[in-house]
Amino acid sequence: MTLRKSFSTVTHRMVIAPSSYEEIFEAAVRKSQKIAATSLYRNLGYHKKVEIRRIESANRYVVKRLKDIALTTPFLKELHPFYKELLSVLIDIDSLKKSVSRIYRASSIVNKISRECIRKVRQSKDHNSIIKHRRSYFGRLKSILKKLDKDFKVVRKAQLDMLKLPDVRPEIFTVVVAGPPNVGKSSLIRAITKAKPEVREYPFTTKSLTVGHIKVNSTIVQVLDTPGLLDRPLSERNKIELQAILALKHLADLIIFMFDPTETCGFPLSYQKNVLSEVLNSFRNVPFIYVANKVDVASKNHIQRIQEIISRDFSSNIVLISAKERINLEEVLKLIEKHVKEKEQHQSS
Repeated sequence: MTLRKSFSTVTHRMVIAPSSYEEIFEAAVRKSQKIAATSLYRNLGYHKKVEIRRIESANRYVVKRLKDIALTTPFLKELHPFYKELLSVLIDIDSLKKSVSRIYRASSIVNKISRECIRKVRQSKDHNSIIKHRRSYFGRLKSILKKLDKDFKVVRKAQLDMLKLPDVRPEIFTVVVAGPPNVGKSSLIRAITKAKPEVREYPFTTKSLTVGHIKVNSTIVQVLDTPGLLDRPLSERNKIELQAILALKHLADLIIFMFDPTETCGFPLSYQKNVLSEVLNSFRNVPFIYVANKVDVASKNHIQRIQEIISRDFSSNIVLISAKERINLEEVLKLIEKHVKEKEQHQSS
């Protein structure tokens, strides 16, 4: 596994742990039962072979399932720092490591028990002894799997949480769209990206992550909307949200911060400015583009106020747009292209 593999590629190859140990045990029993003796009156050697095949069939399934669960659960050290940060929010990493380790070790123990029971079957002097040793294998197998039940639950929860994470591509140029709720962040992404944005649920808030893509010359640019993360001051955040914001630091090459000068979003400009100040403080080394949306319904006074705030308090200019009416979106795309080129030039120098 390398960092070049997408997160979805890594997670979708996972073999999901069972919700209960009984799922694996019962499947193993069913596989063994498919090997049927053709006659009860065959010689002892024949019945030994049948019971050995039953043990081997069940054992192959269990050992493979345990190893697959352990080995396909992503190791954090192999993931991009963005995903490491997010998973550290969701998962007790130490518990996950211990559970994965116990599941993997159990595969060796099960193999050892299988060899022991098969040897005893071969040494049996009568039919009853053969049955006894086959039953002994399944009894000990059930006991081992039962002890792993808590570990299965720990790993399963972690795996399912991983599947909920947004599938982003950390290696490509990424634009993060930030701003208070209802200022038009998702509308902007839908307006400037060529493909319909994907909307993925993620477990830090009840909201979703919008992912869109645009092409700048031959470069694919990823555009992310992060509702619930960068839409209010950090002082109002809980620990989980703060760590999620830290994770975004590993992605953002450019941040578009959006204002609603009309304040119809439900937040006054003073509040919107406070959100921007705290986002700026968290992303000190990331370039920003300031955008005022809804200019199609904004008054001259609205426009003047937002321009004065950005000029006076942030020493910058602001792009006036309407995502809904597609006004001045070319200016936003030109600025994105400018920052993409600057990064490419910096990387090549």
